[in-house]
Amino acid sequence: MKIHFLGTSCMMPTKDRNHISTALQYNENIFLFDCGENTQLQIKKMKLPFGKIKKIFISHWHGDHVIGLPGLLMS
Repeated sequence: MKIHFLGTSCMMPTKDRNHISTALQYNENIFLFDCGENTQLQIKKMKLPFGKIKKIFISHWHGDHVIGLPGLLMS
């Protein structure tokens, strides 16, 4: 099992930290927790396969936790 911190910032991202998103890699499956802006870019940078994302969990509906969903779903 691996945990990938894709973003750890809050409402205002910084040059070093993107909006919140965490990927849990378990065997061949990936479970995504929250989907802030630039999540799909971080997934590509970490070379995680998009096709292995099995579930996306959203903790709550604030923009910084969901704004990356449209881009991710289109990837």
